[in-house]
Amino acid sequence: MKKCFVSGAFIAGIFTTGAILPAAASAKDKIVGTVSSLDESTGAITIIDNLVQVDASTATIKVKGVDNAILSDIQEGDIIKITGSADDSGVIEAIRIKDPVKLNKKYDGKITGKTEKVNTSKDTFLIMGQPVDAGNLPGVIMGGRTISFDTMRSGVSVDVYVTAKDSQLVAKKMIIRSESCNFCH
Repeated sequence: MKKCFVSGAFIAGIFTTGAILPAAASAKDKIVGTVSSLDESTGAITIIDNLVQVDASTATIKVKGVDNAILSDIQEGDIIKITGSADDSGVIEAIRIKDPVKLNKKYDGKITGKTEKVNTSKDTFLIMGQPVDAGNLPGVIMGGRTISFDTMRSGVSVDVYVTAKDSQLVAKKMIIRSESCNFCH
């Protein structure tokens, strides 16, 4: 009897865990950057030297010290974090916006998401719908070691620190996130 009871409890635990996993897997991508411009009437925001367009018209906005924050509580020059996803044209549809957040002064932005359309011969890729130049990237950090960008592929979860240069996003640092640890095996 005890063996059956223990087995039944173990199986129930597996089913419970399985039900929780899909909810955690639905996390959205994130981008951090300085607000370049803001249009309250349309909900349009641009960040990172006007290179990234954001539709914030339906976003939940959290501003430190402000109850029930709205878009007008965000100002040009604020460093914000946007959670959402890009549409087919690369405009980020914001779900949540947090103001303020911190960003290392060496970078103009940080993007967290999965790589898309990786082109190692041209040293380019997309992340969160944004084209990024990886030509000057010294390497990709993976579990404490650095690998060549030439080994990168699409679908890898990364943090990319970028600067704005010559009207484009340029990768300065790229770190493979732990959920993509199978990339190295």
